[in-house]
Amino acid sequence: MRPAAILLIAGLGLACAPAARDPERSSTVTILAGGTDDFIHTSEPKLLLWLPLAQADGPERRPRLAESWEHSPDFRSWTIRLRDDVRWHDGVPVTAHDIAFSLELFAHPDVRPSAWLGRAVDSIAVPDDHTITIAFKRPVSDVLSPWTVYFPKHLLEDLDPAEFYEWDFWTRPVGNGPYRFVRHLPDTMFELESNPDFYEGEPAIGRIVLKFGTANAVIELTSLAADLVYNLTPREVLKLRADPDFAVYHRYDWDILQLVYWNQRHPLFADAMVRKALSHAIDRRQLARLLAFPDEMPLVGGLSNVELADEPYTRRGWDQGPAYDPEMAEWLLDQAGWVDSDGDGIRQKAGQEARFSLLARGGYLPSVGPALLIQNQLASVGVAAEIRPLPQPVALDAIRSGDFDAAITWVPYQDPSDILEEWFGDPSPFGYRDAEIVALLEALQEALDTRDWTAQDTLYARVNEILRRDVPVTFLFPAAENIVAHRRIRGLRAGWNMSYADELWL
Repeated sequence: MRPAAILLIAGLGLACAPAARDPERSSTVTILAGGTDDFIHTSEPKLLLWLPLAQADGPERRPRLAESWEHSPDFRSWTIRLRDDVRWHDGVPVTAHDIAFSLELFAHPDVRPSAWLGRAVDSIAVPDDHTITIAFKRPVSDVLSPWTVYFPKHLLEDLDPAEFYEWDFWTRPVGNGPYRFVRHLPDTMFELESNPDFYEGEPAIGRIVLKFGTANAVIELTSLAADLVYNLTPREVLKLRADPDFAVYHRYDWDILQLVYWNQRHPLFADAMVRKALSHAIDRRQLARLLAFPDEMPLVGGLSNVELADEPYTRRGWDQGPAYDPEMAEWLLDQAGWVDSDGDGIRQKAGQEARFSLLARGGYLPSVGPALLIQNQLASVGVAAEIRPLPQPVALDAIRSGDFDAAITWVPYQDPSDILEEWFGDPSPFGYRDAEIVALLEALQEALDTRDWTAQDTLYARVNEILRRDVPVTFLFPAAENIVAHRRIRGLRAGWNMSYADELWL
């Protein structure tokens, strides 16, 4: 989520005086958001401009556009009542017709990565301007996604969805959220101002500047060219942690798990005993420290229901992953017949060395750093891992096609249907087949859709029991992120995201 400060200053027409003497800075927050200025693909900056139906508030949902909601007993029909005091930034009231229009837009085949809700819709009824009833093709447990925002029908209904990604609307957006568009420098910045017509009152911070690109986070913060930065590297966090002007915040994305895939087509990983041994050889806590996360960061040992709590894996008691135990790892490898018979430090079996390539992907949640540490830890038990770094798109293609020995990757979402597709597609990326797990995940999806909590507990427990037995993957921890902010920004907390920007002050 970061270009040079001089471009921003030139684009805004500001003087070249240091930021600390900028008279506007007292009411402005500059966020180094990284990436690109594409609000369609960026999960957070869009929340400054557009409201979801509800936002995440721990395990609950806090109303935003929606005032109230209810569902049918089978979860196939949802009726949502909207607030009547929200307006688009051009003054037009937000109505249920905007929600219906957006859902139909999301279902269009040319609008690929948008909300899954649109594709699940069977029919929509709008009995009045502030009520919408949505019938789904299957039970849907939660229509109130805090990351799904909705767009103005009156401005977009005549545009061609086939050109969705090229609409001028995205460079001059009209929203309904706490901040409204002021100006845009392509691939450089968006300037937003507080919305005086916001239904909860005008935000205390008068202006937010979103900077995009690859600027150096430490320089941007220490030179006062930025006040808040996302996705800092561990090295950057360590540099800033000791500076009293800045505070470090951590947040975890329970919908994404980081893990290691063991491709069972490789002779070394065909034996579950070996896979379990390698899991014992990996020090997950040390990995977390390498990434500059605190010791209280939760580790993960299986699948869990992310809806049940802020920290579902720890609260539900499913952190059952193998403890770091290199002696146990060596014993298991011995029992599996992999021994260092020639004293060269690498185990062998039937004339084959315990050697493999470890795919490490770049991009979001980069894994080259953790791969190097895992390489060192496995070497201490006689297993040689050769790092295979690949750019994210190439790495994803390799993983999906099974073109890897082992891979550090992440599994998006915790919907059992996603796990089924990710792990048990045809072919399975890592050659794992278990008919019972497939049946359990299918049953689990139904239990989630109908919110049968008792069935979910039983099914998750059995799924994780099989995963601990077979070890097709080694779970590491949830996706996590470091955020560093200047201490002049008040109201920040662990887990903060931009949907709460209207609650900040200076």
